[in-house]
Amino acid sequence: MARDVSVSDDSDTSGNRPETTEIDGNSGLLNRRGYLKLASASALTGAVTTAAAGRASASGYDEITVGAGERRVIRVGSNETLENLLIDCTADEAKVVIAAHGTNWTIRNVGIQGRVGQHDAVFGLSDRRGNTSTMENVYLGDGAVHGHRMGVGIWVAPQHTGHINIDRVNIQEMGDNSFYCSAPMHNGSGGTVDISNCYSRDSWVSHYRLGEGSITNCTAVNTSRYKNGRGVWAWAPGTVHVDNCHLAMGGRHYSVVVGANGRSSAVRMTNTQYDTGFNGGFRRPGGSINMAGGNGTSPRNVVPDGCPTSAVEAASGNSNDASAEPETTRLSNVIVVDGRESDTDTTEYAFTTTGDIEPSTDENATIDAEATVDGNYAEGVVANYLDAFRFDGEIETLTVDGGAAVRVNGVEIDPDDIDDVLENLLLVEGADADVSRYEFVVDGHVESSNAQGATIDDGLEIEDGHVQGTVANWRDAFRFSGSLEQVTVDGPATMSVNGDVIDPADYGADHPHVLEIEGTGEPASFEITVDGDLVYDGDDPAENVTMVSGTTAQSSVTDSTQRFRFSGALTDVSFTDGEANVTLDGEPLEIEDAGDHELLPHAIVIDGTNASGPAVYSFRASGAVVKSDYRNASINEEDIIDGRTVRGAVGNWLDAYWFAGDLEDFKLLGDAAVDVIYNAREQ
Repeated sequence: MARDVSVSDDSDTSGNRPETTEIDGNSGLLNRRGYLKLASASALTGAVTTAAAGRASASGYDEITVGAGERRVIRVGSNETLENLLIDCTADEAKVVIAAHGTNWTIRNVGIQGRVGQHDAVFGLSDRRGNTSTMENVYLGDGAVHGHRMGVGIWVAPQHTGHINIDRVNIQEMGDNSFYCSAPMHNGSGGTVDISNCYSRDSWVSHYRLGEGSITNCTAVNTSRYKNGRGVWAWAPGTVHVDNCHLAMGGRHYSVVVGANGRSSAVRMTNTQYDTGFNGGFRRPGGSINMAGGNGTSPRNVVPDGCPTSAVEAASGNSNDASAEPETTRLSNVIVVDGRESDTDTTEYAFTTTGDIEPSTDENATIDAEATVDGNYAEGVVANYLDAFRFDGEIETLTVDGGAAVRVNGVEIDPDDIDDVLENLLLVEGADADVSRYEFVVDGHVESSNAQGATIDDGLEIEDGHVQGTVANWRDAFRFSGSLEQVTVDGPATMSVNGDVIDPADYGADHPHVLEIEGTGEPASFEITVDGDLVYDGDDPAENVTMVSGTTAQSSVTDSTQRFRFSGALTDVSFTDGEANVTLDGEPLEIEDAGDHELLPHAIVIDGTNASGPAVYSFRASGAVVKSDYRNASINEEDIIDGRTVRGAVGNWLDAYWFAGDLEDFKLLGDAAVDVIYNAREQ
């Protein structure tokens, strides 16, 4: 069935907003890595507090403590003020959501202490009656717990129609944007946002993401410790004015990106210091950057005047009264490569660690501009001098070609006691247009890397030199030894090895895996499903096989053998009747290893054909679950099945799934119809 709704990275259904956001309408599907993070007011859990005006106590501020695993929700209504409040989130998995979606509201002097333990946004904002609301003197600098896409600082909802002034806000170490303010202008109701005197450090995706408005006297910083996002990302329609800012990307991402999702924007930049170390500092997928004057390339890590540097400082209404370079926590370990007493002229070295690396002046070393530090990888050359680096974690690999001595935390080590470095870098560059699935095989060892600004995805499958993953508008990176043997890319992503773009067709077959169904003389009907691309490898496929989609096929055998080739992983082999011998890549396959051998009994249908707009959903089944064409539903490869959890979206079509057991934790955003049919195959 045709799907008319475009996939947008900035939709109302983004998981980058609090689950407490009031839903006034629907928008497109968010096609993002790992999760379709869904929101529903009806699914809200945890304590809810309504803000009251003038709540400062005699001690200067009130305090709320959020317990371990607790989710505290604070609503700020129209004409209300939330102020002078310290929120203690130091307990494990403590979560807080502050939702302000009325008009003429104010949030000021709020400090959040401790790392929040949530995927969704801490602050969900919008002014929905065309007026002006304010957020000022707020601290979220302790960040979110570490994990993929953990934490959004501020999410401005698409329904925002008025104006929001965001002033003196400190947000750090978010896994999914610090200031996520692009939705209203890009595909929402057109409200605007001005951001001033704010500080953002080590947040992934972007620091300041805006569709129209201004960013004034703000700092964006990437260091070597955590995630590294774009400095300013200007979405449609623009213009975004950037004035008197410091975009200190540390060579780890673009200072400014203009345009996204096939739509253009514009940036006007004045009096701003920016970093050029990552591909020149700018990316223009759509639109223009007007360098209007007073700009330079010497950004500093500076907290703007008045921006709070602690939760207590924010809650009490005090702020730093002068710009200051924040203290940076130093990485805990030191490695020194000392060539001063070497019996060779030069020594080349390279090493990787399990944590981050940064150049160091320990033992009076000088920082060599020719040395390379890229995430958890470093390489260089020493002669009659020494190089030093600080790092977190442990040394994984080390190669030393020459006579230099190597010391770790002051103790000399033998490089032969540590594995050789993984010498090759493979980079998978995603595209805004669509999600891409990739797979490759090396004949050596392979590990994830955060080289070139890549993130390390905990959901990657890496086993015995075989890697499977997905990318959209981000990149994955890997270091490996040996040779690249097999590559498959399904989608618009590109792949490069050691800086050279490669053609996957040059590495093995497009469909490297072979599945054979061999009949035993008795009729047997089956269905097979993969998570890549599936093709029938035989004559007259129209007569012999029903291709339900590019990932699923149905057929039957008696005394013949049918062969299929596919990329990706085999996710299910089911027999409706009879049995047959099954081999995968020449090896006998136990059906139980590929999915349930009997077809699942129950069905769930999410019907968007009569809905007012797109809807997103998620659910979990207590038993197995697979995609289905039940009731002529379409099968969409972008919908996600992760174990027994499903995340997807519908527009003017149906999605359906077979499942076993019971449904658990169903959530729906939108007004699609949902029908659950138990024992559907008997009806």
